[in-house]
Amino acid sequence: MTINIAIGCHSYLLGEGIKKLLKNEDGINIIGIFDEGIDVREILKLNPDIIIADYKIFRSFPEDPFREEQVKIILISDRAWISEVERQMPELILRGVSGILPPEADSDILKKSVKVVYAGELWIDGKIIKHMLYNMKNLEKKIDLTKKEKEIANLICNGYRNKEIAQRLDICEQTVKSHCNRIYKKIGVSDRLQLALYTHKIWPGHI
Repeated sequence: MTINIAIGCHSYLLGEGIKKLLKNEDGINIIGIFDEGIDVREILKLNPDIIIADYKIFRSFPEDPFREEQVKIILISDRAWISEVERQMPELILRGVSGILPPEADSDILKKSVKVVYAGELWIDGKIIKHMLYNMKNLEKKIDLTKKEKEIANLICNGYRNKEIAQRLDICEQTVKSHCNRIYKKIGVSDRLQLALYTHKIWPGHI
């Protein structure tokens, strides 16, 4: 069994450092390092099993290439971005992220996460989940949405963007945005991550 890994970092030097940590590990093959500006579709042509990427470069990844691909993503966060990672976790998972490493992760954690993710499991640090739940504790309440708002909320939580929702429902994108704003206001959330947590029933209240 060989795990083919591509490494993407905003700093090529950081990518080389990660490669050195993994290159002598049995069963791991580093097929390439890329930095900002490289089309992810070109990386996918190398057929990686896993892409290890830092959050800064991941934010520039287009969503569409990962919808039909089997490649898994391990996201490396740092202290500057960890709160944003926590807020967006469900959406990150929908985009193909299978592992999220906290800033304090070491080389042993990196190697373990690669094997766990390759086996089809999620690797998410418990502290990240704890912080996220703590910050979201006020979401537990019953909200009444219209049929259309429920439909849009479900599409959002299944990874559809506003443009795609508009096409599926045969409405304009601005109408979708208006519905989203009303949904967020009714539930008391500010983004797609909080909405996803609410609708996936992490708390007893549900739509």
